[in-house]
Amino acid sequence: MGVAPDLDTLADKMALTELVARLERAVDRKDRDGILSCYSEKSFDDHGRFRGGREEFAEFICNNPGFTTASPFIYHLMGQSLFEVDGDEAYGESYFWYAMQVQEGKLYQSIGRYLDYFQRSEDGWRVTYRRVVMEWDGSLEAQNAVPGGHFRGTRDESDPLYQRLTWPENPEATTSIG
Repeated sequence: MGVAPDLDTLADKMALTELVARLERAVDRKDRDGILSCYSEKSFDDHGRFRGGREEFAEFICNNPGFTTASPFIYHLMGQSLFEVDGDEAYGESYFWYAMQVQEGKLYQSIGRYLDYFQRSEDGWRVTYRRVVMEWDGSLEAQNAVPGGHFRGTRDESDPLYQRLTWPENPEATTSIG
């Protein structure tokens, strides 16, 4: 058993957990500014099929018609994360499951881990170096379900996330989408 971390270390680990979650949400929503805000000015991301700095990574995610922007959705499900904090540096390992529609009736999925090196700046923690380690990836046949009246996600600012509602728009409607 290890020694219980102090409150500053716990706060750092919470900030790193949120940083990783914000980065994945920014990728899922094609939020260029959100992606850029998660990386150090000088950073490197090694996603295997993509290798480069934060500007190039944001472009790859947000403006790549042959890959990520061709999908109507990208979805990250984050698992456990472990962080080792040493002053203004930290190392992290975060598990993920990822899916995107690559064509009608076909779903690409992967499971793996992000191995991250973080640095703390005046603005807080940022990713300086990310390596993606794949445990499995592949495509599966998948049929789209008949819409059931649910809100649907989008990869832009029309996503329900950005509405910040405090009450339903049409409470008398029989389904979420009226």
